[in-house]
Amino acid sequence: MTLARVAQHAHVSASTVSRYLRGQLKVNPETAGRIDAAVRDLGYEAPPAAAPEPAQAPAPAASPVIALIVPDLVNPFFAELAEEIAATAAAGGISLVVGVTGRQSRREAGLSELVARTDAVDGMIYVGIHRRNPRLVKAISGGLPVVVLDEEIADTSQADAISVDNYGGAYQATAYLAQLGHRRIAHVAGPPELSTSRDRLRGFRDAMRHADLPVDDSLVLHGPYTEQFGASTFPYLTGAAEPPTAVFAGSDIVAVGMLSAAELHGLRIPEDLSVVGCDGIRVGEWLRPKLTTLQQPVADLARSALDLVQARVENRAGERVTRVFPLHLVIRGSATAPGA
Repeated sequence: MTLARVAQHAHVSASTVSRYLRGQLKVNPETAGRIDAAVRDLGYEAPPAAAPEPAQAPAPAASPVIALIVPDLVNPFFAELAEEIAATAAAGGISLVVGVTGRQSRREAGLSELVARTDAVDGMIYVGIHRRNPRLVKAISGGLPVVVLDEEIADTSQADAISVDNYGGAYQATAYLAQLGHRRIAHVAGPPELSTSRDRLRGFRDAMRHADLPVDDSLVLHGPYTEQFGASTFPYLTGAAEPPTAVFAGSDIVAVGMLSAAELHGLRIPEDLSVVGCDGIRVGEWLRPKLTTLQQPVADLARSALDLVQARVENRAGERVTRVFPLHLVIRGSATAPGA
C-alpha cells in the first residue's frame, strides 16, 4: 500500500498525508479523521520515524508549506506580487518556497513536476506565462492543491483561478484617452498567446469602437512584457502615415521603456505622446512624468491566493473557485489632452 493511495482515499495530497503522519503538519479535525480512516482501512504502515534525542522535546507541528512559481523577478509586477505573497504568508505562519522559471516553458514544467513529487510541499500558487503545462495538469489531477494566478492555463479547470478584469481595465484606460480628445490611439500589447494580452486587446478595441474611433492595426504592436520591447516601438509608431497621439501599453514595464526612449526619438511625454500603462508598479511613481496606469490589486491577489490554497490543503474548500478583481485607473502625469 502506497502513500499516494492513502492520499487519494482521503482526498488530500500525498505531501499532506506524509507530513501529517510525521507530526509536521496541523490539519483540521475533519481532514485528520479522513486520513486516519484511510490509513486504517487500507492497512497502510508508515515508515518508522527516528526516535528523538532524549534531551530534545518533540518538534511542534509545522504550518503548511506552499510553493510559489513565478516567471521572473525582473518584471517589477512579478517581484512585487511575490513580495506581497511572501509577506502575507509570513504574517499567517505559512512557509513559502519560491521557484523562478526564467520565462521558459521547460522550467515551468520541471518545477511543477518537482513540487508535485516532493513530500515537503503541501500546495502551489502558480503564475505561468505559457498557455500549456501538461505536468501542472498532471499535478492537479494527482491531488496537489493548486491556485492558478494571473494568466489562464489550458486544461486546469480543476484548479482554483484568480485573475483581474483585464478587459474592463483596458476598456477604461482606452476610454480615458478618448475622453481626453485623442483620436489616433495605439496599443502596445503583450504576447498574443497570453490571456492577459488577448483580454486587454479586446477591451482596447471595444472602447475604440464605442468612441467611434477606428483601430489602425498597424498601431497594434505585440511583444514581450519587457522594457526593451517598449523602447523598440517608436520606429513603428512615429513611422506611421498618421502617428498616434496616445498609447495604451499593456504593461507598466513596457510603458517604462517607452518613457525612457521617447526623448531619443524627439518626443515629449505627454505633450507629444500620452502614455497609459497597466500594473501599477511602484517605479511608475518615480518616473518624470509619473505614469498614469491601471493599478493591480496586488494585496488582494496575494491574500486570496494564499487563503484558497490553504483551504484546499486543509480540505475546507468546496467547488472550484474563480475570483476576478477589478483594475483601477490611477491618473498621474503621463497622459493629457492632445496639444496641451
